[in-house]
Amino acid sequence: MVLGEIPTTRVPGRLQQSPGHLIRVAQQVHTRLWSEHVGAELTAPQFAVLLALALEPGADQRTVGERASLDKATMAEMVARLVRRGLVLRRRDPADGRRKLLALSQNGAQAVREATGGVVRVQRTLFEPLTSDEQLDLVRILAKIAKLEPAAVAALTDTRPLLDAQRAVGYLIRVGQQVHTKLWSEHVGSELTAPQFAVLDALESEPGADQRTVGELASLDKATMAEMVSRLVRRGLVLRRRDPSDGRRNLLSLSPTGQELLHSAAAGVAEVERLLLEPLEPAEHQPAVALLAKAARLASVA
Repeated sequence: MVLGEIPTTRVPGRLQQSPGHLIRVAQQVHTRLWSEHVGAELTAPQFAVLLALALEPGADQRTVGERASLDKATMAEMVARLVRRGLVLRRRDPADGRRKLLALSQNGAQAVREATGGVVRVQRTLFEPLTSDEQLDLVRILAKIAKLEPAAVAALTDTRPLLDAQRAVGYLIRVGQQVHTKLWSEHVGSELTAPQFAVLDALESEPGADQRTVGELASLDKATMAEMVSRLVRRGLVLRRRDPSDGRRNLLSLSPTGQELLHSAAAGVAEVERLLLEPLEPAEHQPAVALLAKAARLASVA
């Protein structure tokens, strides 16, 4: 299956059991659905900020950032942009000049109302491969991975259709991706990103595969894959040659340096996966992987 330009059919053995990889692909699916049903005027993190303000008008900037799971720098930049667009009102707290208090403008409130229908469609479509019970299980598992408080986790199993940030599966996938990115930085480092690791892993599984096939295996769209391969070739990690039987195709393989880097990263990657699932009970690990694979449209291989 292909959702937009995101390949969602094949994935090599190690990646199909990788919760971090599955969360990344589920995030790609969510981004594509958001583009289709909500559009480009409002991103998912921006909607999370506006929705947090709709639920807590007059909250300070730090609190809103926490509700939307955005770091301080990202939140400051986003609020400045939303203020310039006339969607958010900002003022100094008269009781504490260091704090900035935020509120929705009339245009901001209208933007939330107009986007809500599309956001609901995104969530419903993202949930389509799952049964009702599986949907609740996925939300609960993602909430644990996102390290939400137990009370918030319990609230997430409530089936009332109240749309707030913590009930939106897309929000939880985004926060899960943030957790994975932080763990990756700590235990693998910056020499190899998670998508680059997926490409190298795919090439070890299918040496000599063409570029399109490797992109499908790593769940990367055509443009992203082309840029990444060029970068990996420049670094001497991947070898690229024209297919002698079809000059339009590029055939790829790992260089010795690429294979060495892949293997040297393996222990760190395994630690990332272990820590990502650490908030879950051991008996939840395999069900979590299966549910993430369904959300990522990769269930046929999980």
